[in-house]
Amino acid sequence: MRKKFIQLAIIGVVFSLFSLCAQARDLIVCAVPQAYTALESIKEIAPVSFDTYYGMPEDIEARINNNSGICSIVVSSEEKLPVLLVRANKTTSEQVKKFVKAPLILWTANETLLKNNIDVIKKKKIKSLAIPNPHLTPVGFSAHQIVSKKNFPTDYLKHRIFRTDHEFQIFSLVRSQNVQAGFLTKPLIMRNGAPLGSYWYIPEDYYTPIYYYVVNTSKKNTNRNNILFNYIYANKDALEEFDKAGFERL
Repeated sequence: MRKKFIQLAIIGVVFSLFSLCAQARDLIVCAVPQAYTALESIKEIAPVSFDTYYGMPEDIEARINNNSGICSIVVSSEEKLPVLLVRANKTTSEQVKKFVKAPLILWTANETLLKNNIDVIKKKKIKSLAIPNPHLTPVGFSAHQIVSKKNFPTDYLKHRIFRTDHEFQIFSLVRSQNVQAGFLTKPLIMRNGAPLGSYWYIPEDYYTPIYYYVVNTSKKNTNRNNILFNYIYANKDALEEFDKAGFERL
């Protein structure tokens, strides 16, 4: 009798562990890579366990539309993805929340060049510049707004302006010092709560804000899913992790 009781207890423990693992696998946050640091930290403190999948907005959209993987919750760096998901009946407008924004910066790997100093720009001392495509992402559109201003001279650079599809390419070019400076969002340069290199924090009234959205896309609409959805966009501890990762609250 005692042996049978122990066997049943072991089976119960194994089943519980299996259920917890299954729940974690069933609850997946699909997010753009910029949110990696914040979400991986939130994993440690969230009231429910979850896994993560990182990809560009078009990759996440394809994953959902093709049913090639679970996306219980989506974190997007642009409004276009939530709009497409609503139109495709993958979620509703009530399940879309705009919750943080990513500051646009001009960044260099040099630790002193742009530190609290925009004279480098005014005096035309930037040697080369990387700009994301204005037609592909909100970051590119906002960066284009900056370089179009008369008080941001770029004409002297001529053939030393490099254009990329995404801000990740700019990070790579500047980090490797193939380009001196480039436009990207602050979350890309944050490591353990501190920025790499130096940067010029671009005033908010210079460009269209780069908002991030969290979307509840779970078809099951379970309690665990709703808890995590609300936790990510409304809980102060979760938002603090986004703060540390370079984002700003609304």
